[in-house]
Amino acid sequence: MDVKLLQALGTALFIGALVGIERLQHQQTEQSSFAGLRTFMLFAVFGALCGWVSREQGSLVTFEVGLSCMALLASAVYVVQRRVREESAGITTEVAALVVYMLGGITLLGHATFAVALAIVTAALLALKKPLHEAVARISRQELLATLRLLFASFIVLPLLPNRLVDPWAAINPYKLWWLVILISTLSMVGYVTVRIWGTARGTVITGFFGGMVSSTAVTLTFARQSHDDATNDDALGAGTLLAWAVMILRVIVLTSLLGWSLVSLLWLPLLGLGLFNGFMAFLYVRRASKLVASQNLVQPVMLNNPFSLFSAIKFATVFAVVLLATKLAQRYLPTSGLYGVSALAGATDVDAVVLSVAELMQKHLGSTRVLARCVMLAVCANTIVKYSLARWLGNRRLGQILLPVTIGLAAGCIGTVVLI
Repeated sequence: MDVKLLQALGTALFIGALVGIERLQHQQTEQSSFAGLRTFMLFAVFGALCGWVSREQGSLVTFEVGLSCMALLASAVYVVQRRVREESAGITTEVAALVVYMLGGITLLGHATFAVALAIVTAALLALKKPLHEAVARISRQELLATLRLLFASFIVLPLLPNRLVDPWAAINPYKLWWLVILISTLSMVGYVTVRIWGTARGTVITGFFGGMVSSTAVTLTFARQSHDDATNDDALGAGTLLAWAVMILRVIVLTSLLGWSLVSLLWLPLLGLGLFNGFMAFLYVRRASKLVASQNLVQPVMLNNPFSLFSAIKFATVFAVVLLATKLAQRYLPTSGLYGVSALAGATDVDAVVLSVAELMQKHLGSTRVLARCVMLAVCANTIVKYSLARWLGNRRLGQILLPVTIGLAAGCIGTVVLI
């Protein structure tokens, strides 16, 4: 007795039963007479037998003939149902029958785990008919077009761009800049969705927190644009921006901790203090935004009229490219005070790059731990000042006022740490 063959047949029966149970429940709520639990199990067994015969013959002809028979059966059933009840006739069950046949077949062709996974996905899609339809009904045409534009920018435009430096100063990489465009656009979309689900204050905070794990600069640029779209949510946008900055500082703590205790022992306390200060200020503005909405006795509005603005994202990426180019030119042509000046200039656009450079210098023993710790703090300071400048320039005045005292506090803390280390 072939145990593996019996296991494969049992898997096929499980697949048919899984989809069949869902279809049987569907029949109890909606009129449908084609294929229930036993029928779907037989479809899966039929597919498994055709797959087994094809495997023994070393050819897929038998399996393909069986699939053709299943397709003819499904088509005939659909035609009959269309004539009997034209308005309510659907093709979902017929397509599910073809899928179950295919899944039953590939269990005997050596892909049982893959077949079970697809069967679970299939049953879930069938069971989630009502939630999916309700979700689609809530999507406006504008939101659909925004999603399509984002997908176009991500999967069609991005692969066409050169992933190399294209300017004489080694500053501009079109591929990475377009990644920033996609990141800003994605954060805008995520913010739009979270605000619709959780409201302005909480939705913005969620976006700021998770966006800060990827790029606090992108979060700053995104919320600066949104401050022009809806000036009534400046407190929430400021809170989300500050939270992203706090996450960036915590990310620096994690990176430096990987470089060894000697460095993190000098930095963890001041960095943690700056991060907590950021988080506390974000909390205050979140409470203020929530109280403002509650006092107005209104449902919290969506921040954006357009969840995806390609033009705005490109404009902000262009500004960031100008900052990158200016930084590179300053590094090349302006006098600097050794590592400190280079760290401040590089940190203006990328703190992580400075931390990684510090790691390389530590491995090569090219600088003392205290000097390298000062480099990290200068990079954090420069990065904060640049992000505030971008927010003040590209956002509205109120957002700049919210971020200014925190920026001053962070810069003072960084400079004080540099002096005391």
